[in-house]
Parts: sequence; structure tokens; C-alpha cells
Amino acid sequence: MAERIPLQRAVAVIGDDSVAIRRSRAQLVAPLIQLALAAGSVALIVAFLDALPLALLMVLLVVALLMGPIATLGLVYNVIGRSVLLERQKQSVRWQQGLLGLGIGTDELVPFWRIDHIAVEGDYEAELESGERQDLVTWEVELVKDNGKRLTIGTVVAARPLADEGLARANRLAEAIAERSDSEARLAALPEEADEEAAPPDAARPRRRRRMVRAGAAPPEVSDE
Repeated sequence: MAERIPLQRAVAVIGDDSVAIRRSRAQLVAPLIQLALAAGSVALIVAFLDALPLALLMVLLVVALLMGPIATLGLVYNVIGRSVLLERQKQSVRWQQGLLGLGIGTDELVPFWRIDHIAVEGDYEAELESGERQDLVTWEVELVKDNGKRLTIGTVVAARPLADEGLARANRLAEAIAERSDSEARLAALPEEADEEAAPPDAARPRRRRRMVRAGAAPPEVSDE
């Protein structure tokens, strides 16, 4: 069964000999709205052909002619299309053009022998102008070619408290790409200070000493809890 890794506005589908980065189902909203506009325009034209002004009928016709094909292509691409596709049989990784968001044609093709390594980069330590850390952490999975060119495969965005979980997803995708392309994976890791912040509070806090005093008793004894 294929493994799925959620990404930013996309999902990675990992098979035995392939990895496909597809648009998430949430991206179906726009094509569905376009299809509804086209269908509504056709319905208005048919129902009120004799009542509506000619100018309005022309506008509805243009909307139907434009939105209909674009919505259909958008639905097809979101259901079966891919933005990045690795195929072991073809020994290559392909990026789709994304013409009008439809993913038509090939924008970049990288043979396996041109891959230098797969890298995971993040902005965990990046600071805002105020000096505070960002609330959201972005992890980029990139293919680095032998000429130094970097191509983005997928992006994972996570809230800072969940940065380790987002990093685990990005590293898993990089490992899958590297394994199927017979290349090196250079994974990222959280800084040591991040590990300390993520540790349970009780583990980092020393135990308190309490004095137990009784009236008329000998000097108090110190006991550890």
C-alpha cells in the first residue's frame, strides 16, 4: 500500500518504485467554484433566453465558455495530475509546468545520474525583525543537481511547538526520494536547544527541598521527594 505524507498544499504518495507529489484535495475548491459558475451561466441562458438583455446573455455565454474548460481541466489535474514525479523505471524526476495551474507538460527533467544529493533545509532559527522566533517553521525538501542548481520537491510547514513532527515528515520524504533514485539524503536536525525546550518540564526542573517542622521537635530534617 502506498505511503502518504502531508505537505504544504500537496501530498506525497510514495510507492515501491515511484514518488508523486500531488495537489491536496483542498485544491479542488477553485475548480468546483469555476464549474458551478459555468453551469449556472448555462442554466440562466437556457431559462431566461427570451427575458434577459442581449448584453447580459453575452456575458453569461463568455463566462460559460471560459470557466467550463478551465474547471474541467482543473478537476482532472487535481484528481490524477502530479506536480513532481519520480519514476525508477525511467530513471528520472520530472517537474510539471503548471500552466494556469493545470500541470501541463514538463518544466524540468533530472536524470538520476545528475542528482548530487537530496537536502532538507529549514528556517527554525530564523528571526523576525523584532528578534523573536517565527511562529511557523518551514522545511524544504530539495533536489540538488551536480551543477549546484536546487529544485524544490516539497514543503512542510508546522507550528514551532510541532517543528519536530514537521521535520520528521520532511526527512521521511527526502529518504524516500534518495532511496529510489540511488542518491544521498542530507537530512536536517533540530538544534540542541530545541530538544531541551521540547523536554518534559519535570525532567529539566530539579526537585525542591521541603522542611518539615514540628512543634517542640529537634532541629528540622531535610528530606527529598
